[in-house]
Amino acid sequence: MTIIWLGGNLLIDNNEKRLIPFMLILVAIFLLLIARLYYLQIYQGQRFKELSEGNRTSLRSISAPRGRIYDKNGKVLVSNKLAYTLSIIPEDVEDLDGILEKLNQIMGLDIALAHEKIEKAAKGKTVRLKRNISHEELVLLEENKSELPGVILEETPMREYVYDKLASHVLGYVGEISASELENLSEKGYNVGDIIGKTGLELYYEKYLRGKEGRELVEVNNVREKIRTLGIEEPIAGYDLVLNIDAQLQENVERILAQELDLLTEQAKEDEDIIEPPRGGAVIVTNPYDGSILAMASLPDYNPNLFVGGISQKDWTRLSTDPKKPLLNRAISTSAPSGSIFKIVTGVAGMEELGVKADTEFYDPGYYKTGGVTFRNWSDVGRGKLDFLEAIAWSNNPVFFQLGHQLYKKDRTVLQEYARKFGLGEKTEVDLNNEATGLVPDPEWRRSYFKNNEDKIWYPGYSINLSIGQGNLRTSPIQLVNLVSAVANGGKLYQPLLVDKIVDRDGKLIKDLEPKLLNELSLSKDTLDTIQKGIKAVTTYGTARRTFEDLPITIAGKTGTAQTGKGRPNHGWFAGYAPADNPEIAIVVFIEYGTSSGNTLPIAKEIIKDYFDLDLISEDEGSD
Repeated sequence: MTIIWLGGNLLIDNNEKRLIPFMLILVAIFLLLIARLYYLQIYQGQRFKELSEGNRTSLRSISAPRGRIYDKNGKVLVSNKLAYTLSIIPEDVEDLDGILEKLNQIMGLDIALAHEKIEKAAKGKTVRLKRNISHEELVLLEENKSELPGVILEETPMREYVYDKLASHVLGYVGEISASELENLSEKGYNVGDIIGKTGLELYYEKYLRGKEGRELVEVNNVREKIRTLGIEEPIAGYDLVLNIDAQLQENVERILAQELDLLTEQAKEDEDIIEPPRGGAVIVTNPYDGSILAMASLPDYNPNLFVGGISQKDWTRLSTDPKKPLLNRAISTSAPSGSIFKIVTGVAGMEELGVKADTEFYDPGYYKTGGVTFRNWSDVGRGKLDFLEAIAWSNNPVFFQLGHQLYKKDRTVLQEYARKFGLGEKTEVDLNNEATGLVPDPEWRRSYFKNNEDKIWYPGYSINLSIGQGNLRTSPIQLVNLVSAVANGGKLYQPLLVDKIVDRDGKLIKDLEPKLLNELSLSKDTLDTIQKGIKAVTTYGTARRTFEDLPITIAGKTGTAQTGKGRPNHGWFAGYAPADNPEIAIVVFIEYGTSSGNTLPIAKEIIKDYFDLDLISEDEGSD
């Protein structure tokens, strides 16, 4: 650019005048850069210093609360509460071994187990190392958090069984997913450390109760501490279960059963003739017209809260090695002879196949002989002449021995066919896992089960034994309550159901579990009427008369004393319904090694009194 002074004036070349605006723009840009630099280095210097020390983002999973479980009246049986969980994001940890060793020093973390979880975890997933940490552990972790980069403390939902042991076998318990479970369920989104149903309804309805985990994108500092949330995808809670169970009835049933078991245990200590006290028992109360389960008790029981957060080795050893098997749901997993309750099946088969009528006469000398073998009555004294209705009322073995033998002569498997029509030897499809199938022995089973040719033969004696519910027959309480319900409702066999419906958090119906008909027995009216009258006679003038005679309502039922054949006490059974003429409930009572069916009668009576609000005094009664 050329500059000329002329007469004291500054002259600039015209061509170069056009460069001045560009120069001014450059100066302005320069000044803006200086200002921005001042803003970043001085005004925002501290903030960016923190960012320069390792700030970045982290994607963390958020546990979803499991669905709640309610009784039929809306009472919460199972819920969730918040608890602190120690977690780690492996990808954010440089010295994993060092961090785990530090955690071991602070709170005794199982390093081997932690490594196993981390190795099996999906990439980028939060691995939960220990749930429900104590207040003391929480304080120690907070004090040492600067030395634990990548380790986080989070509040996660934890299962809470509100009434401790109440309906423990029904509700079940939860625990961390096992390696074998993860192998089968990883494709469904399960990860290491996830909580999953292990038994009971928690397991059976896992896919509904589980919920869907959420995600949170957070900004963290150099020790992986959360600074702020950048984005969040909220977890979706699992669906809720509404049961057919009545919590108050369930509580009363468990109390009544426990009292009788305690009484029998005390008697066993004082009576030398009692080989051993009962090991446990079960009671089921249902609506006979749709299979809905109003109460299901199994004793001894356990507290499912022990499993929340991980059961201790001491508690697990105690529960798993107890000879009384408190973890066993005797209501559905018991497999034992039914004793004389099976006479209902034999009676139906005798009427339908042999033409037996209510007034058909029999003679009881106190025993039944065939082929050089003597089968005796449960009572040493024969009753002489009696009709079929009386035979049911007095649970007369010789009459049913005769029927069993005649049915064998007609068809070796006809009695078994009737047993299966009543649902024996098959699962009832109750909405719980680990249901016993039971066994209805027949010639085919004997041929396949035994190796010796002589043992493979189905002799008449096997059908005779089966006619009174003995021998190799195996049944469960859930099967027998279904059997007696079919008598009560006119021959319909329903799937027993604990759950009535499944709803979301807002109460919107997700699934309505309608009654499912499993089988409808095509019985003549005469057969059905006679069996109903027969088991009503059991409680009005037969073997159980003294127990129920003071009730203002009439009960129908059948007792059963099942021989164990192992030098141990007999099992005790009762199956019935009330009122006899217009049934509202069906009930089965089982006492494992209960000595006599008579010991089940006070339990049945007290439960019926409680259900119908009858204020009477109970009497014990011995019977078969």
